[in-house]
Amino acid sequence: MNEASARAVVLVQAIESADAARGLLGDTERVEAGEAAARELGKSATLDAWIARRAALVLAKLNRGNPVLDALAHARLNWGVAATVSIIAAFVAGVGAARIGPSQRINLLAPPLAALLLWNLAVYVLLAWVRARSWIRPLRRPPHRLRTRIATLAAAVAGGWRRKVPAGPLAEACASFAVQWTRLALPIAERRAACLLHVGAATVAAGAIAALYVRGLALEYLAVWQSTFLDAPQVAALLHAVLAPGAFVTGLAVPGATELARIGPQGAGENAARWIHLYAGTLLAVVIAPRLVLAALAWIGASRAARRFPLPADAPYFRRLARAFRSGTSHVRVAPYSFDVPSRSRTGLEAALTRALETPIDCTWEEPAGYGDDPQREAGADAPGDTIALFNLSATPEIENHVAFAAALAGRGDGAAAPVVVVDTSEFAVRFRGDAKRVAEREAAWRSAFESVAIAPIFVRLAAPDLDAAATSLAAALGHDRS
Repeated sequence: MNEASARAVVLVQAIESADAARGLLGDTERVEAGEAAARELGKSATLDAWIARRAALVLAKLNRGNPVLDALAHARLNWGVAATVSIIAAFVAGVGAARIGPSQRINLLAPPLAALLLWNLAVYVLLAWVRARSWIRPLRRPPHRLRTRIATLAAAVAGGWRRKVPAGPLAEACASFAVQWTRLALPIAERRAACLLHVGAATVAAGAIAALYVRGLALEYLAVWQSTFLDAPQVAALLHAVLAPGAFVTGLAVPGATELARIGPQGAGENAARWIHLYAGTLLAVVIAPRLVLAALAWIGASRAARRFPLPADAPYFRRLARAFRSGTSHVRVAPYSFDVPSRSRTGLEAALTRALETPIDCTWEEPAGYGDDPQREAGADAPGDTIALFNLSATPEIENHVAFAAALAGRGDGAAAPVVVVDTSEFAVRFRGDAKRVAEREAAWRSAFESVAIAPIFVRLAAPDLDAAATSLAAALGHDRS
């Protein structure tokens, strides 16, 4: 999954998590989005492709009433523009850093490019230390403060912190998305920020070199050296060490002690052209080339991560999506015992199952078993999918009838799992409205009756169910995690 698709997925995750009341997107609409994505992608679809396409379909539906979501889903910092501005600013800074006083004399021991060289060497030492530290103590991620600040700023801009959305679940979702996306995108943004910093450092050096050469066309620079503590042989040794990369790049030899004694500290100096070439070559070898290599590595790492964006697959939301993708349509057989299920209760149970399983539901309703009939005969033949034994709380539970019927359902086929026992409280709750004690006593009687077969009944007012509570109980009973 690429970065753009992952962004849409995280936004949909935030919306679906915040929309507990299903005011923005109902259970059926969520399931239909998954079905449509599966149809479009076909049987060869991967989980990542399915999740990404499902998110796109959800956003397309929500965008009709909330166009701000489209902007939020696609908002991102334009790194190309940021890089262009940074390169121009860095080049100007480099030009300014290479300014030489009116005497036009370059001190070989303190040239205008020395600070630039030392700064980059210090950065390399710091980067090497950070990398070594990460190898020695991998569990503690070393800080990159400047990169992190740039990356956080970029992620905040891309996260749409200041987008105006109506108060309510959508505003909560957008705020949650901004936090989640900033956290998830920070590693990629850090790599891009690192690339930007390396390119900027290389550009500063290039600007300084360019400034010296351009000014040298109209002005004559003189190379001199002065030192209170060093003599010519020591200066020659020092310059040979510092300018060795430049000598290798340019092919120019670093002058020895004799020549250095002639140009300073008492000498009049010499034309600084070869020294500018040597320092420019040194900056090219020590600053520009390594920085560009580091920038390329950072950009390659960011591009690779952007093409395969890492989402937290172990998060409950993605585990549920993965289960829905693998399951396809969930087949559920409902076997009522000794009562005709009203249409409202049927609709309520199917709605609770849809929310619990988060998949299309193929619900098969068996003919109600008669009271006192042979449980083995009424249980019917084995069938694929989950089985729900549906009872009415108005009935008094009997082990030889109700419990035996549930036990018979468990024995339909080899290795069949025990059915989920659901007790519809709709009729009883209406009859004894306000008598909570009576309802609690009847529920306790049902629990006690089913203790012998180690089944915990689920009590739901199917005519007007609390879908979240019912879905949580059903999901747990059916072996599905909704945490």
